[in-house]
Amino acid sequence: MNDQVRELWRNVDFRKMFTSRVVSNFGNGMTPIALAFGVLDLPGGNAGSLSIVTAAHMVPLVLFMVIGGVAADRFGRALLVGGTDLLGSIFVSISALAFLTGNASVPLLAFNAFVFGVLNALWYPAFTGLMPQIVETRLLQSANALVGMGANLALTLGAATAGFLVAAFGSGWAIMIDALSFFIAGCLVFSLRHLDRDAPTDEEKNVGIITQLKDGWVEFSSRRWIVIIVVSFAFFHPAFEGFIGVMAPVRAKEVLNGARDMGFMMAGWGFGGLLGTLAALRIHVKRPLLLAVGVMPTISFWIFSMAVPMPIWFLVLTAVISGIAIDVMYANWLTTMQTYVPEEAMSRVGAYDAFGSMIFAPMGLFVAGPFTKWVGTQTALVVAGTVALVAASVPLLSREVRTLTRADQ
Repeated sequence: MNDQVRELWRNVDFRKMFTSRVVSNFGNGMTPIALAFGVLDLPGGNAGSLSIVTAAHMVPLVLFMVIGGVAADRFGRALLVGGTDLLGSIFVSISALAFLTGNASVPLLAFNAFVFGVLNALWYPAFTGLMPQIVETRLLQSANALVGMGANLALTLGAATAGFLVAAFGSGWAIMIDALSFFIAGCLVFSLRHLDRDAPTDEEKNVGIITQLKDGWVEFSSRRWIVIIVVSFAFFHPAFEGFIGVMAPVRAKEVLNGARDMGFMMAGWGFGGLLGTLAALRIHVKRPLLLAVGVMPTISFWIFSMAVPMPIWFLVLTAVISGIAIDVMYANWLTTMQTYVPEEAMSRVGAYDAFGSMIFAPMGLFVAGPFTKWVGTQTALVVAGTVALVAASVPLLSREVRTLTRADQ
């Protein structure tokens, strides 16, 4: 394994990709906390206001995801990943300036979130298909895990920093740091455009978008194990997104020390992700898909633990467990897809994966605020935890999911 890490680190393009994710995720660790408590601290700000802003980001992310997959396969993945990061830095900086100047409002933040959601919809499919252009197939799991490890360490530091920064100075400076991180990451990935020389030829680009969508659907739907997991995650994500985007910040403000304790939990989540990617880097199992789905039910522990009075150390511990589960799942899921799906179709299949998995997530965010206000935060957390637990457990009933082996075995 150490030999693979050294081999990866000698790859200049991989180093740029790694650095871009570390820099970007430091900012990504800050904004969820800064934005959530910034919205809650606005005049009249409440769970409903937070639902509007978070859902405004999620709706276009889901709606445009499949188009993003086609765009990535047609026009080049490095171009889209780098370009959307650079454009995203502009809109994130506008939100930061709005908080710093006292001009932040729910409509402005929702508009910026919507635009950023469109950019994310273009970014994600391109990102999932970029790594196979950078490293050989035999190095993919190590590459994904190493990038995830660095990204989660940065996420942990960003979240911990945000908790104190927001508590001391407000949301604006934390969000501005995120804008700067997007700019730096965008410049790094934009320099990888030479990888797009292997993108489709002009003749291939002349194939209609509808045809490419159909071809991507065939690749996606012909693999039953992908469909099963995507359907289950279509129900998992509304519960988890509603929790992390709305219920957890509201609960932290109600019964904990607000942004500071939310920062501790998010840092724990990031640290868990670091441990999860370390595990994925060292452990290559015969059935990676079984491992991926087997750890997912444990994510509900964090949701349930926030529904009852618990000390902050226990909540951080459950956040760590959730982080481990998510990144063990992600590394093994992504590697399985990247090895079974043809490279030229990876972005489109990744787009269908993300679209299907997140299709109900906007509804979860829209409902989370009003539902929390109606039944109370404690009951809302119990409901969200139950939905997440059941949805994450269903794929284990599939024999195909349990028995799929590594493509290289």
